[in-house]
Amino acid sequence: MDNETYNQKITDLSYLVGLSKGNPQFVSEMIRIFLEENPKEVELLGIAIKEKNFQAIKASAHKLKSTTPFVGINKVIGQETAEVEKLATDKGGIERIEILYNKIKEVCEKATEELTAQNS
Repeated sequence: MDNETYNQKITDLSYLVGLSKGNPQFVSEMIRIFLEENPKEVELLGIAIKEKNFQAIKASAHKLKSTTPFVGINKVIGQETAEVEKLATDKGGIERIEILYNKIKEVCEKATEELTAQNS
């Protein structure tokens, strides 16, 4: 991630706020779940990549693809998670998957930092 992107806020809770109809407890709870689950999912994806377990890569990428919109980071890594899922489905491109994973991991870590600071 370049410095310009790194210095900008990457999370966007507008989808979550809309989904909650403005209920701050719901928003806080969804952020808490994201903060608890996302790092585990990113770690599982990394392990699956190291093991070249395409089934597990596909499952983790799919889960990330469906959970990142809640905090708006799908706008930053949506294409990457979709590409990882497709490559894993086709059982190929492990080098490309590794490159995409590095960006996904970096963005998720930054989102976690932002949301932790915001939610405390």
